[in-house]
Amino acid sequence: MEKIIEEYLANFLPELAQRGIRITGQRGINYGIQLNLSKEEQHSVLNIYYSEKRGLSKVLGGKDNKLKTELQEMIKDKVEPEGRYHSWEHWIGSDECGKGDYFGALVVAAFALDSDMLEDLTDWGVMDSKSLTKTQITNIAQKLYSNYPSRISCIVLKPLKYNEIIADMQLQGKNLNDLLAWQHSTAILALLERIPNIQGILVDQFSRSKKVANYLKKRDVSIPVEERPKAETDPAVAAASIIARYQFLQQREAMNNYYGMKFPLGSGKNVIETAKNFADKYGWNRLAEVAKLHFITSRSVRQRTIFDNSTDLTHK
Repeated sequence: MEKIIEEYLANFLPELAQRGIRITGQRGINYGIQLNLSKEEQHSVLNIYYSEKRGLSKVLGGKDNKLKTELQEMIKDKVEPEGRYHSWEHWIGSDECGKGDYFGALVVAAFALDSDMLEDLTDWGVMDSKSLTKTQITNIAQKLYSNYPSRISCIVLKPLKYNEIIADMQLQGKNLNDLLAWQHSTAILALLERIPNIQGILVDQFSRSKKVANYLKKRDVSIPVEERPKAETDPAVAAASIIARYQFLQQREAMNNYYGMKFPLGSGKNVIETAKNFADKYGWNRLAEVAKLHFITSRSVRQRTIFDNSTDLTHK
């Protein structure tokens, strides 16, 4: 499954559950996934596609009913206002990296910015990390660490710890977004303890449920918290995105060297062969050391491993 579809589902599925909409079936289709949905004896079908040319597309099928109308409202693209999200002079931006990657860590970084630091960030080329090369990310991250170390807070969950925490959260009825809310909030709280006069917090949105704002409110944080999509246009969030990406790439490089393998990015078909090779070399039980096991990808890897092993036995 394409990384962009995985990321969309990470936000969309919790919202379905909150509205009492059940997934009664799902299957892979060309360029995407099909979900069969139901609520109060009403049914609908949602196809989610992705292509480089058209981007992410959502198409509803089935009879017209209240459920279909509700789903149409849910999948409608929201138009965000252009320009700055705030007028703060002292604020924190927060972003994550690795959420859609099968291999590697889940990283959240927060950066505390004062307006008089903007010239430095502009000179260094700080912008959304997705627009930068690996070399640019490394160079800018090192400048941020060298000049503003006290204004950086980063939470890196390596795969083994990630799998342990997410399994425990699932037993509590929680999901990946709850884990991200904890990571963002923990990074932000660390900065609030050492940086005075913060006027607001801006988080790159990963859930429509305002989970970070709710988490921080429970911890008596009274300053404004905004969770917005595409918040990397803000310099504090952009700096956080660079730090998060830098730490993710550092951990991935260490993983490559330790295991003597090159782990691909994303969670599409390209990761299945590498995961199978890892399981063949180190054993299925050690896959938790390098991969996020709750991804649907793990099922494909497991099936591929079982099939190949049964084929080997047949030939013998």
